[in-house]
Amino acid sequence: MNARLSDKIRVVSLLTMVLLTFVHAFTFPSNVFQGDPWSLDGINFTIQYFISNGLARFRVPMFFIISGYFFVRAIHRPHDGFANQFTKRLRTIAVPYLAWSILGLLLYAIMQWPQATRGLFPNNPVWGLRAVDVLRKILLDPIPYQLWFLRDLMVLFALSPLFLILIRWFGAWVLLPAAVCWWWDIDPVIVRTGSITFYLAGIWLFLRGPDSPPVITNPGRRAIVATWLVVLVAKTAVVVTNTGDADAIRILHKGSTFLGLAAVWVWYDLIVGDRDIRKSWLYPLTAHSFFLYVAHEPLLSVVKQTLFLLLGHHPAMAFVVYVIAPCLVMVICFGTARVLARHVPGLYGFFTGGRGVPKVDPQAKEVALASS
Repeated sequence: MNARLSDKIRVVSLLTMVLLTFVHAFTFPSNVFQGDPWSLDGINFTIQYFISNGLARFRVPMFFIISGYFFVRAIHRPHDGFANQFTKRLRTIAVPYLAWSILGLLLYAIMQWPQATRGLFPNNPVWGLRAVDVLRKILLDPIPYQLWFLRDLMVLFALSPLFLILIRWFGAWVLLPAAVCWWWDIDPVIVRTGSITFYLAGIWLFLRGPDSPPVITNPGRRAIVATWLVVLVAKTAVVVTNTGDADAIRILHKGSTFLGLAAVWVWYDLIVGDRDIRKSWLYPLTAHSFFLYVAHEPLLSVVKQTLFLLLGHHPAMAFVVYVIAPCLVMVICFGTARVLARHVPGLYGFFTGGRGVPKVDPQAKEVALASS
């Protein structure tokens, strides 16, 4: 993989993590709106829905496509293989999953220690759980709910040899039943439908996809991005005004998600062009994308609850919380990640599966040891 593509994936991954934080900052109890679209509450819902349930919806498919592509790519390298790569993923995926799941459980246990605070977190009561329920919380239903992605990913890694056989035998036809399940939101027993659908797509792209990416001009890129934004606006308008049935909303939702994959991928080329993205102030943050992903919840829930207690639940304040809470959490997460990576890289590497740990130049290390 060339350096430019690697940088593109790092930046796109950072963007998806930032948008994920805004998804979880959503301050409405549901994704439907009943009321006056032109009221303060309606405008608040419109903005939040457009961002959290529109712009950000490409993120999960993108995660799984990239994961499927690069896992299969790795096991096809010379002197490598499935067993070696799966063992590596136990360290880089399974260990952080368990570590953050346990940490989230302990954090909630501390916050719910006083009886008076337990009502603030009704969805995750910790005290009073049986041992088997605690184990289930840690392994299958973690309090940091964003970890479901890592849970599904380990299952999909384990099933990859089967996926490889099916795609070699049946090609793109393997994607059809998975795509149908995704379209109708039918979840398999062990993983979410979006997980397996787009993970399979990533494997197919590696095995059967084009040898080189299609050539798209800047006008073509702008057309893709503009089409995506128009569909997102239409979907938001239909939901806010309650003028479409479930099938219409499904078409707009699934269509915008699919378009978002292409739009974000080409949007990067429109914005960056031939410039060196590594000179941007944004680029160093890409080293800590994974830390933002695993650490932003339940911290974000605590920050939201605190801000609502301080500001009240007025629609204007709900929008303020939606903007301030994720921004504050990102500052905390990126700041903490930078400090930990610099001063306790071993601990930081344990919680991130080795991601974002500063690399030590072997020659510099030898010089330092020789001079000590």
